[in-house]
Amino acid sequence: MKSIYACQEHIEEALDDAVYTGFEMPVLEQFTPVDNDQTKCTYCKSQPIYMVANFCSPTKS
Repeated sequence: MKSIYACQEHIEEALDDAVYTGFEMPVLEQFTPVDNDQTKCTYCKSQPIYMVANFCSPTKS
């Protein structure tokens, strides 16, 4: 699963999408942008404050 970046308004939607598409427990981390980072919320293009991802390896049994 790719990372989903979410603002405060869309964090619940991001968690739902991560669970339904990844079938694994997602990891929720606070997103800290680096200088000149152009990353935007996946849903509205605002500045994200969370990153939702599943870091399990697809080759892991």
